Amino acid sequence: MTKGIKTSIYKKRELYLNSRNSSDPKLKKYYKLYCKQLNKVIKEAKLLHYNEQILTSQNKTKTTWNIVKSETGKTTKKKEITLLNTEGILTQSQQTIANAFNDYFLTISEKLIEKNYTEKTTQTQIGEIMHHIPQNDRHSYPNIKFRGITTKEVEKTIKSLKTKNTQGYDEISVKILQECAPFISSPLTYIGNKSFDMGSFPSRLKYSTVEPIYKTGDRLDIANFRPISLLISFSKIFEKIIVTRIQEHIAQYQILAYEQYGFRSNISTDNASYTLINEIVTAMNDKLIVEVYSVICARLLTVSITKFYYKN
Repeated sequence: MTKGIKTSIYKKRELYLNSRNSSDPKLKKYYKLYCKQLNKVIKEAKLLHYNEQILTSQNKTKTTWNIVKSETGKTTKKKEITLLNTEGILTQSQQTIANAFNDYFLTISEKLIEKNYTEKTTQTQIGEIMHHIPQNDRHSYPNIKFRGITTKEVEKTIKSLKTKNTQGYDEISVKILQECAPFISSPLTYIGNKSFDMGSFPSRLKYSTVEPIYKTGDRLDIANFRPISLLISFSKIFEKIIVTRIQEHIAQYQILAYEQYGFRSNISTDNASYTLINEIVTAMNDKLIVEVYSVICARLLTVSITKFYYKN
């Protein structure tokens, strides 16, 4: 909202009052044209403002969605949980509510596994997956050996993290780490190499602040909330370095199957979709019948296998 636009809005108000109390058709016509032109100016100013916000933002996707929510009026304000139904009893005690959420989030994954999977089902899935893995791929691979961390790598990893103001229980955000990167890279390098030598991840870096986020339905029902974990910023640095080491080891020894597209560098589900569509279209062009199936073992995070069979 610039100074010129504010002045134009005051002028519009004056024209409105004059045209309302006047019977001059020229004045009414001028008022309508003025309103139309002012709306165009405001729309263009808003567009330039949003473009500048997106271009200067560190997280363009988040900024874009915030703009969309603001324009559509779907912005939501965080509401504190002051009342919750715990075991059929309504409680306002914050300690009781916190303990209820803690117990629920800790046990929900095990309950879902027990509900949807059985040992027999899992063994069947493993058997199906092993049936489709070539015999020459069923061998052991060398143990992974983590190479040492350098201060340059630590600084590069810190800079690669998304700039956020969110923070864990230590109240240190990624934005602060990026500002202090040259000064903290040496001690972090020492801690990381010590962790590799001992084969242990620092227990303090495993702590996270868990916030219950309301989804939909009854706000008193604990099942209508999902947990969001705010991790310690320092842990993200070491986790990213460890992931890099694991990916290098997997790529070097070609451990993952070609059909595994998820959780790999420079490969995404877009590639999987393209491969699937390309195979089907190619087969149809060759006047062949396409038969597709996949085997997935979600509980053990086993590689998803997809095969194509063409029949005349």
